[in-house]
Amino acid sequence: MITKFKNFMRSLGVITINEHIEPFTYNIADYDLKNDLDSEKIVEHKNFLKSVLEDENNRLGFIENKTSQIISQTSIVFSLVGLFVPIIMERFEDSTIYLKISIIILLLITFTFYLLSITNALKNFNVKKFQYPYTNPANVLDFKKRSIVEFNSELVRDYLYSINKSIKINNEKATNLLHAYKAFKYGNFSTGVIVMFVCSMLLFTKKEESFFNIKEPIEIKNLDSLLKNSKPIIIIQKSDTIEKVNNNIASTKNSRK
Repeated sequence: MITKFKNFMRSLGVITINEHIEPFTYNIADYDLKNDLDSEKIVEHKNFLKSVLEDENNRLGFIENKTSQIISQTSIVFSLVGLFVPIIMERFEDSTIYLKISIIILLLITFTFYLLSITNALKNFNVKKFQYPYTNPANVLDFKKRSIVEFNSELVRDYLYSINKSIKINNEKATNLLHAYKAFKYGNFSTGVIVMFVCSMLLFTKKEESFFNIKEPIEIKNLDSLLKNSKPIIIIQKSDTIEKVNNNIASTKNSRK
């Protein structure tokens, strides 16, 4: 059980994997062809290794493109889920404490997965950590007085070194991308669980209507007599002053007679 949990944490990038090793164990110094008779062979080796290095550079572009996509997609989903949190909490404000705790735990798990996805993907943009090798341009000056065969032989050794290092770095970046993808996948799964849970609660639970219950009503006595004896107030505005006229209904009727 503990081993499975460690493997799960390792697949999400929580537990650091041991340092990646170089895929090939050859020694570049073993390539010692430099005779004129081997010139065609050296050129073929150089062209082959150059194509391998170009394929590895294309692989790097693919990894970085997918890394950018998963960062943007995770950020969008993370923001959308964050917008619905206040609505969800307001809807279940009057729910039981156990239901509130369940929703909060699901939200925390979901946000944790999305944060892990973004964190693992951002590791691939650490320029200081991933320093790619390249062929030494100083070879042009060092071998300017030597034969072209010796120059191509040195170029082959540079290609052998660069390919081995590039594959190692790309493998590490691909591992980070895989960790980000798995965390993003689990985050989407948790979001789906939250949506299904909230929809089920909205469908199968009825919100109680709030009402006021007056235990001891207040009785107002002689309300009719109070209304009959009340005198209407008419407010008439004249220029800058307001004249308050208090008319008596009974006197008005008498004057009309």
